Amino acid sequence: MRGFLIAVTFLTRLPFPAPADVTQEEFTASQRYYPLIGLLLGIIMSLSALLLRSFYPPLVVAAFLLIEELLLTGGIHMDGFMDSMDALWSARTPERMLEIMKDSRVGSFGALSASAILLLKFSLLAGLLQGSGSLLSFSSNFSSLNYQSLSTFGPFFAVLIMPTLSRWLFLFGILFYPYARKTGLGQGFHESSLNRPCFFIIEGLICLALAVYLLGWAGLVGLLLAFLFLFYFTQKVSHLLGGLTGDLYGASIELSELLFLIGVVPFFIN
Repeated sequence: MRGFLIAVTFLTRLPFPAPADVTQEEFTASQRYYPLIGLLLGIIMSLSALLLRSFYPPLVVAAFLLIEELLLTGGIHMDGFMDSMDALWSARTPERMLEIMKDSRVGSFGALSASAILLLKFSLLAGLLQGSGSLLSFSSNFSSLNYQSLSTFGPFFAVLIMPTLSRWLFLFGILFYPYARKTGLGQGFHESSLNRPCFFIIEGLICLALAVYLLGWAGLVGLLLAFLFLFYFTQKVSHLLGGLTGDLYGASIELSELLFLIGVVPFFIN
């Protein structure tokens, strides 16, 4: 329970009591709960979408979901994404890029990239909530849920799974790639994860089962697309910078959610 509270108070702004006297070992070990935190966020967001969809059009609900996620997380991942884009688009030396990431100010590259990803994510969420899910009939080979329930609740299942998968997928970068700096919060994450690869595998299998059970082909395609893109992104950036950073972890979460939606939404278009 203490590890869960450490994770939830770090990744969200939910009103949970913050544990006192947290050690570095406890903090880094709490990463095993990150997918569970994503599931908690997904439950809140999907229930909000289900409720609001009864009163407002999809465009309004999509905008609310974007704002809700930013409020629930305090924008911590979007902040990392903007810092990362400021650095990666600067075309400077790797050393200078790492310095740019540490700068708390947001530059033009970060602002433009944030605007682009928020616009695309908003459009995808709106399209998801507008769709009828006619292609979900292909899901019958993977799921025991009937077509009618998938057609009705499929978009809300996607909103549920999106933050769950993203907070598992980004652990791939922590586990398999070094930390780019000699010191820092992410260094502890990487070193701690080396002793716990089994958690990553087990949680991944659970996420895969959940995605396929609730969304069928759509869940499988969305997960694979997000994983493949994140693999390319982390491989490319790690080669460039000599590893990853905490900001890049945040960027990985934002990009995973986006790519998952890109893979899922076509299954909900008439």
